[in-house]
Amino acid sequence: MRKLASVSVGVGVFMIVAAVLVRFYAYPTLATVPASYDGVTELESSGAQIFNSDPDVLKTETWDLDISAFTIADSGADAPDGVAVWVSSTTVKRADGTIFQQTRERAPFDGVSGAAVDCAECGSWEEVAEDDRVDVTRKGLVFKFPFATEKRAYDVWDGTVGKATKATFEGEETVQGLTVYKFVQRIEPQVVETREVPGKVFGSSEASVDAEMWYGMTRTFYVEPQTGSPVDRVEERVQELRYDGVSVPAFTGTVQYTDAQVKASVNDTKTNASLLGGMRLAFPLLLLLLGAAFVAGGLFLSRKSHRRIDAGVEDKPLVGAGH
Repeated sequence: MRKLASVSVGVGVFMIVAAVLVRFYAYPTLATVPASYDGVTELESSGAQIFNSDPDVLKTETWDLDISAFTIADSGADAPDGVAVWVSSTTVKRADGTIFQQTRERAPFDGVSGAAVDCAECGSWEEVAEDDRVDVTRKGLVFKFPFATEKRAYDVWDGTVGKATKATFEGEETVQGLTVYKFVQRIEPQVVETREVPGKVFGSSEASVDAEMWYGMTRTFYVEPQTGSPVDRVEERVQELRYDGVSVPAFTGTVQYTDAQVKASVNDTKTNASLLGGMRLAFPLLLLLLGAAFVAGGLFLSRKSHRRIDAGVEDKPLVGAGH
């Protein structure tokens, strides 16, 4: 009985230690973005109004758009521990395959919280035209939400307005069987730049005018909370050139993940979400409870064994020693 008590206590202590290691070592190790990440996100916009800047056209056209965002981690970046540096290239194509817009950006961010990091040596910039690169100091969330996302508002970076604005938590929803948190970022229409535009775009006789670029956005994120990964995103954007009371759509429409992208995102996220969720709470709690039970059982057997000895009854072998 004394041996059984010792074994039970040993197993219990091992489980308690394992619970601590899973929660405070294994979970933090996995709950960070991978150093070698690369991925493509496919989006679409049906019936978007976009401005054709070809000198022979200079008017707004309506197109279905295909949008591809290729993102890759720069594992060789000179970044501090815990900081990831991702480069994302986005191409917007009309339905006929011609390119409407291309942009690139490079952003350092915390690998756990998803928040932008001010890191001079990392290289943080955006590029809206070839060889037209501008250094950018970002704030708020950049590519993803935090691991173990909470039901609260988060500041999310918007490159068009050049600042982070609130994305408010607006409840739980289900996307293809996966429970997600819904966050909505609302950016009220505002002037983001002034641009020289041919006057005839606005019906003016002037050769060129300084038009205001107005921009407004309602961006909805559907985020799996354990991983912080958006499995769907819907952007209702209004971007217009305005001059002398005349508004000309520049890029207005609803941009969202394709159905295939939503399905792929959900499938990729489900396994990681279950693993991280278990390692964060369920697995450590189970190991802790089992460990405590084994320790308690071992101590009970030990006390029982001591009482037997005190009563003059000692454990005896089942088979007597040979003579």
